Amino acid sequence: MLRRKAKREVHITTDETPSENKRRKAVVDNGDEESDLERLVFGAEHDLFAKLDRAVETKSSDSEDESDEDHDGDDDKPGNIAADGHAAKWVDKDDDIESIDVSAEAKLRKLRDTKDQTILRGTKYTQKLRTQFEKIYGDGNWASLEKKKKKRKDSEGDGSTDDDDDDEILARTGRNLATQSERLPKGLLSIKRVKDANAAKPANVTVQSLEFHPSAKVLLTAGLNKTLDIFQVDGKENPKLQSVFVNRFPIHNAHFTCDGEQVIMSSRRKYFYVYDMIKGQVTRIPGIRGRHERNLEKFKVSPDGKHLVFLGDNGYMILLSSKTKQWVGNLKMNGSVKDVTFSADGSRMYSTGSDGEVYVWDMTTRSCVHKFVDDGCLTGTALAASKDGKYLACGSDSGIVNIYDDQCLLQSQPRPLKSVTNLVTSVTGTQFNSSSEILAISSRVTKDAFKLVHLPSMTVFSNWPNSKVPLRYVNAFDFSPNSGFLSIGNDRGTAQLYRLNHYTDS
Repeated sequence: MLRRKAKREVHITTDETPSENKRRKAVVDNGDEESDLERLVFGAEHDLFAKLDRAVETKSSDSEDESDEDHDGDDDKPGNIAADGHAAKWVDKDDDIESIDVSAEAKLRKLRDTKDQTILRGTKYTQKLRTQFEKIYGDGNWASLEKKKKKRKDSEGDGSTDDDDDDEILARTGRNLATQSERLPKGLLSIKRVKDANAAKPANVTVQSLEFHPSAKVLLTAGLNKTLDIFQVDGKENPKLQSVFVNRFPIHNAHFTCDGEQVIMSSRRKYFYVYDMIKGQVTRIPGIRGRHERNLEKFKVSPDGKHLVFLGDNGYMILLSSKTKQWVGNLKMNGSVKDVTFSADGSRMYSTGSDGEVYVWDMTTRSCVHKFVDDGCLTGTALAASKDGKYLACGSDSGIVNIYDDQCLLQSQPRPLKSVTNLVTSVTGTQFNSSSEILAISSRVTKDAFKLVHLPSMTVFSNWPNSKVPLRYVNAFDFSPNSGFLSIGNDRGTAQLYRLNHYTDS
């Protein structure tokens, strides 16, 4: 018979209901008062560990007793001992016949059998899917793993590497990319808003001027707070690079020079400032000798880096040398001049104004070589020439933007390719992107008056901007050099930044 140590019982009364108020039995060794205290404090959790310890001790004792003694009676078998150490009240004779193998090998064998059944079912399901696919789409060799494994094995035998498979994938990808249209599709524009370009230093006044650097991912903003700010544009952080405050000089216009080393700033003053970004110096240009203009608020920079053109009074356009900032000549049109723009190479300049005509100037001879009537226009307010030389956009005070091809340079009354009528107030901004696929038009008179026109279909993108895009009053906008970004400055001092997904490089 198994030897049992003398035990004593400690009964603990719980706060359970009368029907559930049973006495908990806890078996402890004689003289072990610390165990009693632990049981009182920790309760059932300690009982669990105690049972586990007893199970290990019982198993060890059973093994020793079986090796030392030979028991004949069923009552003496370890399997007939109850969990509390007393003899079992009932014994199932089938326990001697049937047994459960809980060894590690049995568990592994059961897991292997289960895995084999799962794989078998998965194989049947895969085969069923493949059969259905081939019925609809034909042979699914493109998805065959067996052929790919065979091909990889053959390549290893030839001493080649997996680079051949990568080259094949890249070749297929290249063909797919080549089938896509290189031109911007019409209808829907893929565009998303990113972090504001001037988020590092928002302006507290209207953004009067905004422009990208001609060759770097840099943007300038300026306004009536007399401050010029320059930011690096990456679409994520857009850190501020420089900030220049010009005392008593509210900035109305600011432009990079062609080489990108200087910024020209103008205001409603008879003088202007030049900021040299390399030297970090601000230089005041006192005025234009021989001219007595009321102000030098509006000006443009020629793309060939030769001229600065200030819009003067009575239709005068004042030419200054971009290098020396000295006067070199005047050009004059009928009426008053409202806006000018240049061809991509700077050889021609276009001007428009109060007489509703567009003048074409040869910048080498400084003479007017042609002019034509802008269809339906009373007062021209904005001009833009595409980089490829195919289009000329003319905005008017009625809100209509006429788009002409190069035939306007030969005819005195050309018919526009398209008259865009989406704006209903005076057009204040027109600009083509670098690829001549998008024409942006705006009016600062009306809230959210901004549209993007697709070329050559001459249709306005229908999905953007929409009522959910908070553009506010658009005062300035510009495309980045490679059209990856579009920035829009509004009356709240924000230079909103948008990513044009069709263009990979910004």
